[in-house]
Amino acid sequence: MAGKKGKSGGKSAQNGLSKGEMAQDDRLQAIVLTDSFETRFMPLTSVKPKCLLPLANVPLIEYTLEFLATANAKEVLLVCSSHATQINEYIEQSKWNLPWSPFKVATIMSPEARSVGDAMRDLDNRGVITGDFILISGDVITNVEFDKLYDFHKKMRAKDKDHILTMCLSKASQYHRTRSFEPAAFILDKADDRCLYYQKIPTAFSREKSALEIDPELLENVEEFTIRNDLIDCRIDICSPLVPAIFQENFDYQMLRSDFVKGILSSDLLSKHVYAYITDEHAARVESWQTYDSISQDFIGRWCFPLTLDANIMSDQTYSYESGHVYKEKDVVLAQSCKIGRCTAIGSRTRIGEGTTIENSVIGRNCQIGENIRIQNSYIWDNAVIGNKSIIDHCIVANNAVLGQNVTLDDGCVIGFDVRIDDNMEVPSGTRISGTPVKSMHPQDFGMSDDESSDSEKEDDKIIGSLAVTLVGSQGLGYKYESDLSDMDEEAVDMDKVANDLSNRLEEACLSDDSISSATTRTRKKRTMSANSAYTDREENASDLEEEEEDFQVEGIATVKRAIENNHDLDTALLELNTLRMSMNVTYHEVRDATVIALLRRVHHFIATQTLGCKEAVTKVFGQWGLLFRRQAFDPEEYIDLMDILMNRTSEQGFEKPDLVLFSALNTLYDNDILDEDLIYRWWDAVSQDPAFDEVKRLTAKWVEWLKEADEESTEESSEDEEDTSEEE
Repeated sequence: MAGKKGKSGGKSAQNGLSKGEMAQDDRLQAIVLTDSFETRFMPLTSVKPKCLLPLANVPLIEYTLEFLATANAKEVLLVCSSHATQINEYIEQSKWNLPWSPFKVATIMSPEARSVGDAMRDLDNRGVITGDFILISGDVITNVEFDKLYDFHKKMRAKDKDHILTMCLSKASQYHRTRSFEPAAFILDKADDRCLYYQKIPTAFSREKSALEIDPELLENVEEFTIRNDLIDCRIDICSPLVPAIFQENFDYQMLRSDFVKGILSSDLLSKHVYAYITDEHAARVESWQTYDSISQDFIGRWCFPLTLDANIMSDQTYSYESGHVYKEKDVVLAQSCKIGRCTAIGSRTRIGEGTTIENSVIGRNCQIGENIRIQNSYIWDNAVIGNKSIIDHCIVANNAVLGQNVTLDDGCVIGFDVRIDDNMEVPSGTRISGTPVKSMHPQDFGMSDDESSDSEKEDDKIIGSLAVTLVGSQGLGYKYESDLSDMDEEAVDMDKVANDLSNRLEEACLSDDSISSATTRTRKKRTMSANSAYTDREENASDLEEEEEDFQVEGIATVKRAIENNHDLDTALLELNTLRMSMNVTYHEVRDATVIALLRRVHHFIATQTLGCKEAVTKVFGQWGLLFRRQAFDPEEYIDLMDILMNRTSEQGFEKPDLVLFSALNTLYDNDILDEDLIYRWWDAVSQDPAFDEVKRLTAKWVEWLKEADEESTEESSEDEEDTSEEE
């Protein structure tokens, strides 16, 4: 299915393009992000990169490269971070590296990248972008006609000089299987599909109401707009060379949509435009186990035509197509009494025994499937062995895994590479088992002393999972893997549960096309007295006071968050906060509280996305934005209150290492002369004996002790200097 050389030039000539446009087409580049910067496919991705995991017995990266071949890309650059060496070796041995490949392919090793933003900044530093380029994820399955997308992009570029990005979005029905994961709302100009606003909305399974709040200024000069939450974001973009440069200028931009696109649309300084190309064709990303299952079913069901399994994408494949969407390669050995149901694919040299039933499943190569086995809605990868009388329903069994006789895998199980499960075992629903222990995916360098750093290293090297004898049996081998959710908020935990579920429970989904409302005004109760006023009827006014403070907290956090995301200067952020404080008549305590919450959430974002280590994230955020506190605290009691807020909010945020966060925040504020020793000592004397915060205060206790010792040494040295001076006199 690979495209032919020279096709782009010929098509350009037929469309009457100028020589300059033809030359630009001939240089069309594609950037492939091989890493999703997520841990949703753990524990499998601890062994193998996600882009090399098979979907319908074809590595995911092959579907992306096939699309780029039909798009007539001339140069493809694969940005590799996780398992970069494996990807590089795969590409070197693939058909894409042969002299007759439709494009030149190269890998860019970027092991330090922890987000899309890092990858784009690395590209900008290397200076490899020569013009408009395709930005695509290495896990996209699509049959989109690129010519139409590219023509739309060029048309908008010619019309709008500020156009820098075209997003490809696919329309989906209300209950489309791949739509319910990470939904988003797009506000588009109805005249030309220019994107006016972007916002993630609650997941289909959260049952939270969806509402959009948009600045009316963004809708100025727009005659008519539409709000769309029925679009699948397949992450196929056509970008101008300005995109990497903007990432470079805004270090806080990490995510492509929620940071970059949203930041571009809301920025008054950049004044750049993003357009949406909406297609009816199949286009989706393998973002989770659930989308892996959904896209596999679509692909086997030929919804991606002409991209089909019997097109034999891989050079050594020999699939033939039979009625009922059944695909078989050569040298498959089937027992006479086995039953192969609809929507099933079987790889070469696989043997299936007597009485076995397989339906809606994909079986890899060289698999040994025993007798009287039932496999439904599942994916068995290469070289797996399944013992007699086993039952597998809606599961994944990875390469070289061995299941004994009479083994039952309940809905949603993921059996990793080289796992062995003993006879007569039942694995509960949603269990993930790895063949080797999995280390934490959040290594951090704290820069502490030798004793403390050794403790930190031990914590960082902790194993996510334990030897699962109760799951794999005494003769089995496997470790139970559980996501490290300690630093995730409630929504992230819910998202992880959905991502870990292979099933598509559409009856539970609440993603209605009518579920979004636009909010243009918001009513708020006004307080008639100041915070220091005495109330004659305390109970009557208490609820109003609480609601007012709660409203301010939401608005205040949003104000600080917006300042960070758009990289406002401190004076602008302070002016907005102070205006909000006076309009809602709250105290500086509420302002400090909202600011601390916003800064800690930003720290959490950096850590959760593995963009920065814990200490580095705190130093970056509080080093720049902690200066806000100079205009929020004015006397010793208020600075002590600030430290109290920091300790309380750090404890509540759910960090994996809250003691390191609190210590780093206090130390950064101390280094920036916002806190001094005397205030720290006064605060510490009041809180050091409180057992409720022992976990949060561990490193702070050592730090305060160190401060006091350094202070004493400094005092002694100054005394000695005075004595020496007096003796000399």
